[in-house]
Amino acid sequence: MSDPCVREIRLSVDSSVYSMEAVQAAAYAFTDRSHVRIASAKTGAEMTVVLRPKPGADAAVLEGDFFNELLHQVLRLRVSSANAKIREYIVTRALVSAQPPSEAPCAECEGQTAAPAPAPVVDKELEAEIDKLLAAIEKDGEPDPLRVAVPWEEKFGQDGAKAQEDKSDRD
Repeated sequence: MSDPCVREIRLSVDSSVYSMEAVQAAAYAFTDRSHVRIASAKTGAEMTVVLRPKPGADAAVLEGDFFNELLHQVLRLRVSSANAKIREYIVTRALVSAQPPSEAPCAECEGQTAAPAPAPVVDKELEAEIDKLLAAIEKDGEPDPLRVAVPWEEKFGQDGAKAQEDKSDRD
């Protein structure tokens, strides 16, 4: 478990390698296991992260886990920045498509004509397979052992009296 003698763990983090945002995100991930304090040096070349283990935390693994989490946060930030443009595009398209159609075109859109959408490319083999599966689904006489397809009224009547009887039989 935790060593009661360990009062705090001081870690030096190179600020030329790890951004303050990544260090803060990693520190936040550790707030369930330890109290965290971040201090930057006056030179700005490194930061000091102080971890004070909470009761029940394993102080022996906190340092290694913190640096692993720090690497995770750096990677997350890099992926996020690499995908920022496509993420903004998707959100913009979703918001624009959610707007109700306006009666008059906007000033920017006036005079523009949209090209018709291209005809979808249909794979004949795929279309035949889909038709075959749909026919199998729609085929009559499929077993329904749980009577899922039977309407409520047929199962339990208009007032649900049978449902009440079944419930009392189970109790």
